[in-house]
Amino acid sequence: MRIIDPHLHTDRMKGKDLETLSVAGVEAAILPTPHLLPWMVTADSLFRMWDNFLDFQVKHPKSLGVDVKVTLGVPFYGMEHEAIDQCLKKMQEYLKHEAIAGLGEIGLDAGIENEVDLFRTHLQIAKEQDLPIIVHTPTPHEPQAETVLAQIVNVIQEENFPIGRAVLDHTGLNTLQARLDSGAMVGLSICYDKLSPEDAAKVVLENPDKRDRLLVNSEFGWGGDGYFSVPRSVLAMRRMGLKRDTIEQVTWENPKRFFNLDID
Repeated sequence: MRIIDPHLHTDRMKGKDLETLSVAGVEAAILPTPHLLPWMVTADSLFRMWDNFLDFQVKHPKSLGVDVKVTLGVPFYGMEHEAIDQCLKKMQEYLKHEAIAGLGEIGLDAGIENEVDLFRTHLQIAKEQDLPIIVHTPTPHEPQAETVLAQIVNVIQEENFPIGRAVLDHTGLNTLQARLDSGAMVGLSICYDKLSPEDAAKVVLENPDKRDRLLVNSEFGWGGDGYFSVPRSVLAMRRMGLKRDTIEQVTWENPKRFFNLDID
């Protein structure tokens, strides 16, 4: 099976794990800027991260067989207001890099005013640059998960951003239907606090008419074996009787199309 992991924090992986992931069938991945970096308070610290992502984090995985593209975003929390403004201005320059695939992670977690203002600015930039977005949403176990998800969809609509170019990541079973109904791409994040491989496989099995809007990703994976959650989801789908074409639709064709990836 061919696999693109559309949300994989390769910068937190060991080289050996990345090589093994390539052996497991992951040919490409999207590396997003994390949404929460409480230690990152200056603009220079974020620029150093972006520089690392667009250089080493592209070249190193490539040497191990994984083609990595990057999405940019200014973290919700931790940065000073002046630093956020500096980063948003300089982002336009970074977005010209050939390894850029979109904006992300952007979105809301608590749904407070400062988050919403930053989210709206991100949406405006993505719309101007004609780029897709990876949207962070609260994890399923957080009490605000359902209300903030609805808030996110409302903000996207208010900003006239095409919702089909947004992937609502961090799906839980408690918000699955709302995501499917939204018209957005649905990120099935296989992680200890979100979905299991079997959960994701069942979603694919039971929603044949929505398969063109499903993406399967490892998100953070919680390190170690968690990074291999997409190959494990492939196995779960095979065990449930899904055919190769169906599996590769959600693990290869959909992310390739959504992020406009130029890969064979």
